[in-house]
Amino acid sequence: MTSCLPIYSGGLGVLAGDHLKSASDLGLPLVGVGLLYQEGYFAQYLNADGWQQERYPINDFYNMPLHLERHPDGSEMRIAVPYPGREVYARIWRVQVGTVPLYLLDTNIEPNSPYDQDITDQLYGGDIDLRIHQEIMLGIGGVRMLRALGLTPTAYHMNEGHSAFLALERIR
Repeated sequence: MTSCLPIYSGGLGVLAGDHLKSASDLGLPLVGVGLLYQEGYFAQYLNADGWQQERYPINDFYNMPLHLERHPDGSEMRIAVPYPGREVYARIWRVQVGTVPLYLLDTNIEPNSPYDQDITDQLYGGDIDLRIHQEIMLGIGGVRMLRALGLTPTAYHMNEGHSAFLALERIR
């Protein structure tokens, strides 16, 4: 990916960005799906005692190379994902990687509860429950987002197990 979009970490994030760029260069029909993290991945620094510390800068989506997906009437395009006892909503953002779109889900919106707004707060943040909630949003929400956008992929690729709920949504 790129430093102007600090929502990934390590080799898998770079690899995913490389796949999108290569698909664009080759003219392949590919679409990327991910989560748009408000705080992204941490920035490291050393404190006065020389210990590594982390800070999570807040991403300003409106000053990043992102486009909010909208319906023809101008309203935000959103999807709903069932969670135990509630539905969680996410809006859809798009990044163009050459000719390939990367669609990203953002739960930091009303009418979500503060907890549900934080599902897309940090990459690798929170406890195991939050991690599962992120995986539900990526897997189930990702499939629902593609349908809402009118996209019908014939093949899906899951990066590790992060989007494992995708298989359940496709079966449903």
